[in-house]
Amino acid sequence: MDMMRTRKQKTSGLTMISPTSFYSDESEKIKLNWFCYELSMEIYDNIKNKFGSRLKRQKISDKALAEFSIYYSKEMKNVILQHLSGKTKDACISYKPIESYFPHLDDNLINKMTDIISDSWDDMLSICEICPTRCISEKDSYCTMFDDKSLFE
Repeated sequence: MDMMRTRKQKTSGLTMISPTSFYSDESEKIKLNWFCYELSMEIYDNIKNKFGSRLKRQKISDKALAEFSIYYSKEMKNVILQHLSGKTKDACISYKPIESYFPHLDDNLINKMTDIISDSWDDMLSICEICPTRCISEKDSYCTMFDDKSLFE
């Protein structure tokens, strides 16, 4: 059992995705980027749990899935900003970033991954409703969690 738990921990979003992927200097350590970091881990974990073995058969490694999750969550920044500014009522979860990142995947899997990303988005927003950090409503504020190394050990 400990071996299984260790293996799962090695391939979770928390261990595969670094918060440093979401900033290049101090000015980018903002709450919106932290939200994107957490969204990327949610996307990674949910896709891996549902389709991990299928992706491996498609020659998509855990590392490639982590990089995709980072890419997709960063792509969501514009969706978040449009939603916050009132330009859009609902977030549009697009299949296009999946299709462009993994062009060899079939439409069925792309559609299922889009559904999982949509669920991940909904899960994150439901957590945000009760989270005191307020990453969305205080999107431009400095996020001290980027500096808390104990969160990543």
